Amino acid sequence: MRGRSRSTVGLIVALLLWMPAPAEAVAGFGDVAADEFYSEAVQWMVDEGITSGTSPGCFSPGVATTRGEVATFIHRAYGEPGAAPSGFVDVEPSDFFADAVGWMVARDITTGTSPITFSPDRLVTRGELAAFLYRAAGAPAAGTENFSDVVPSDFFADAVAWMVGQGITTGTSSTTFSPSRFVTRGEVATFLYRNAGSPAVSLTAGGDCSTAGDAVELAVAEAMSFNLLNELRADLGRAPLVRLASMDLDARAWSERMSLTGAFTHSNLGYGENIAWWSAGSASPEEAAVKMHELWVNSPGHFTNMTRASYTAMGIGFWRSDAGGWYATHIFVN
Repeated sequence: MRGRSRSTVGLIVALLLWMPAPAEAVAGFGDVAADEFYSEAVQWMVDEGITSGTSPGCFSPGVATTRGEVATFIHRAYGEPGAAPSGFVDVEPSDFFADAVGWMVARDITTGTSPITFSPDRLVTRGELAAFLYRAAGAPAAGTENFSDVVPSDFFADAVAWMVGQGITTGTSSTTFSPSRFVTRGEVATFLYRNAGSPAVSLTAGGDCSTAGDAVELAVAEAMSFNLLNELRADLGRAPLVRLASMDLDARAWSERMSLTGAFTHSNLGYGENIAWWSAGSASPEEAAVKMHELWVNSPGHFTNMTRASYTAMGIGFWRSDAGGWYATHIFVN
């Protein structure tokens, strides 16, 4: 392993000097800042009894949501009406989402992922969530939208157009909706809140989210990991990769989800992917970046991803849990 490069040191110093002070936390959660787009939505969810967070003091707004979680949020937003069991073999009566899934089936909000399965642990895309909300609203007449990544034949096309017309979404840019991107808990909260008419809320003080990763330390680990990777590629005559902010979000969300669930497993993000876990939660971000790099370099499959000539862009996401150590995800695209 080579010594830390001057560019890596510069990035770390710049991050530490220029990272803005975090905004005051709100809604009873230490990881929900008052100036985030979802802060009022999360407060509304707390006020309405729709969420109590992922652990005491933590909401985990950047974590991607599962079908079981989304079903539960929508069901609670609609007042938790009763319904018969869903009949899916992967939904047990004791599951926290069982009543929600039964209600969604009864309301024709879902037909499952097969005639006998709901796949409650599978992650939800923005397009799928749009379809759920649209059907929950009764599939009303929808206008049109001008997103370049939504075509009329998509199963979620009417749903997205309806969301635009209702002011529930403005997309991820002026021309894109990003229907295939996993929807985060912060985004789900926002969509549900806007669907309810964005009622006025009073922000309460935040709590202590002791398991939430520190933003500066995560950024330091990610920046160093990126430099180490491109240094490796340069040594082998490979072109450097670029980081894409949207992919960074997906990568960090997956690392946080692994930390949250304790399940060290690959995602279904659809990218080339490296994941790593290190139990030394007390290690510094620099030590974590070096350790993850070493783990990947010494794993043939991961090393292939790191050095593949056809890859041009990537996302990097680190997360640290006091209980579970460091988690890291690299995702790659051509």
